[in-house]
Amino acid sequence: MLNFGALIAFMGVNAAAFVHYYARNPVKKWGNLLPPVLGFVVCLLLWLNLSGPAKFVGSIWMAVGIAFGAWKTRGFRGDLVNFDSPNDESLPV
Repeated sequence: MLNFGALIAFMGVNAAAFVHYYARNPVKKWGNLLPPVLGFVVCLLLWLNLSGPAKFVGSIWMAVGIAFGAWKTRGFRGDLVNFDSPNDESLPV
């Protein structure tokens, strides 16, 4: 189950690198295309070769996480986590 989530995250990182360094870049270079595409494909192949139970339990766990995020943010309209630092006045002395 851990590999299920990790490989999906790595595929997301490679997809983001492809979009940032190749798709949105006005200068198209093979060096900006090949590494993220190859990384995505390798992670996808590893993910596809996970056991059936790992995919099943990982899918359920991901669905529960998405449902919790939707519930917690009122349909993804609010912040899931607030990273604002507290005021100095609210800190204990």
